[in-house]
Amino acid sequence: MQEQKMKSKTEKTKLEKDPTNLSRRNAILTTGVGMVAAVGATGASSQTNAEESSTNKNTRNMDGATSLITGGARGIGLASAIALAKEGSNIVLYDVAGDLPGVNYPLATESDLYKAKEKIEVHGVKCIFYKGDVRDRNRMSQVVGQTVEQFGSLDHVVVNAGVTQIGMIEYFTDEEVQTVIDINVTGAVRTVQSVVPIMRKQKSGGITIISSLLGRQGDEWFPIYSATKWAVIGLAKSTALILGQHNATCNAICPTVVKTDLMNNDYVLGSMSPQNPTWDGLEDLMTQWRNPLPMGAYEPADIGEIVRYFASDKGKKITGEVFGVTAGLFARNTA
Repeated sequence: MQEQKMKSKTEKTKLEKDPTNLSRRNAILTTGVGMVAAVGATGASSQTNAEESSTNKNTRNMDGATSLITGGARGIGLASAIALAKEGSNIVLYDVAGDLPGVNYPLATESDLYKAKEKIEVHGVKCIFYKGDVRDRNRMSQVVGQTVEQFGSLDHVVVNAGVTQIGMIEYFTDEEVQTVIDINVTGAVRTVQSVVPIMRKQKSGGITIISSLLGRQGDEWFPIYSATKWAVIGLAKSTALILGQHNATCNAICPTVVKTDLMNNDYVLGSMSPQNPTWDGLEDLMTQWRNPLPMGAYEPADIGEIVRYFASDKGKKITGEVFGVTAGLFARNTA
């Protein structure tokens, strides 16, 4: 018995004198506590995530709604679709999904539409898409009718399809000028013509028209594009008056440069930032010279969040407004 006590005392002394053994013991103890803490933290995190998921699902204010987005295969259109899907809205995408004469950069493809559908449906909603040109009123009306037939309503429409041209006004061909006007203005009108009767009958719904910073300013390099974006603001305000008595809304969003394929292509970058025709070159130019806020371009998701607000319950009290997302550039306007 005494030998056992002496052995135990000797081992204790060794442990205290040997820093390696002591460190190892502390490490074991610490690891044990850490493992318990980690398990507890993981459990708490899982519970929190589950609660957040449940809360998010319960607070989605567009569950069962349906939204139609033109030019929805990529860029602001896709970002708007994702933002609305997160709120529970089923999504219908309408996109030409192919290049067009008179447009000097690549447009979305059918592959982009399939990819967009996958990105949207991860949010637990249905997404269908149609290929078509917004200039084709019959096709637009057909798609709107099929949307209502399949989903039962049409609750929000994002009029987003658009193209641009850049250069000195005297050098644009007739085809280039007419293409921008027809897609950006006539296409927006065709979309509104197709959906207004539905919203009038429902006595509900909303439309968001994507205009531009250049819908409130002129620009020597984008003269035709600027003219079209001024035009759709007039369309938005007129549509707000048409729909107001039917409890439906229409607003316009005017973004400055957004990182989309409409801007991020060789055609535009080569003209806007010839010394450094890259996206970084354009953002440096904007940060140093153009934007009051020291920032470059917006992301498409930034615009999608504004669309989501207009489509929300809170947004139903707002109509006929023009909302700038301009990094402060609207501060230079007189009104």
